[in-house]
Amino acid sequence: MNRRFFLTLAALGLTLAQSVATYAADDAVILTVNDLRSGQTTTFTDAELLALPQQSFETTTIWTDTTPKSFSGPALMAVLKAAGSAPGTLRIHAINDYNVTFPEERLEDTVPILANRIDGAPFPLREKGPLWLVFPYDIDTRFQSEEYFTLSVWQLKQIDILAE
Repeated sequence: MNRRFFLTLAALGLTLAQSVATYAADDAVILTVNDLRSGQTTTFTDAELLALPQQSFETTTIWTDTTPKSFSGPALMAVLKAAGSAPGTLRIHAINDYNVTFPEERLEDTVPILANRIDGAPFPLREKGPLWLVFPYDIDTRFQSEEYFTLSVWQLKQIDILAE
């Protein structure tokens, strides 16, 4: 291997690291909320989500190892209120185009949370971040069902409040 190859590889790595850092920057938009009833769109940065009232709980998930993790972030209901929107039936979108309809009757004041921290630290795309809709699966067995697992969207990027 020659020196030029290693320099090119190093430059590519630096560019990739800068792209990841930009995506995770406090001023980068990581969530868009579209209220399709009113036509209003609100965006949030990680810093703006951190400024909302925070919820946290420790739980295991079917997607991580068996060690309980501490998830924290604003409740989904708090995010909707911060967007100036009343609750309704939601369409939740992930970065990979996965999407699911979230029934209004599953919204509670403190759960689910839009976790932007696991064990106190932000988490990257490769680890299901930067946002993951999480329920306290270990605290209440009703959250241990296929319905709630389906609603647990990771790499969440957009919430649409549907005009029914």
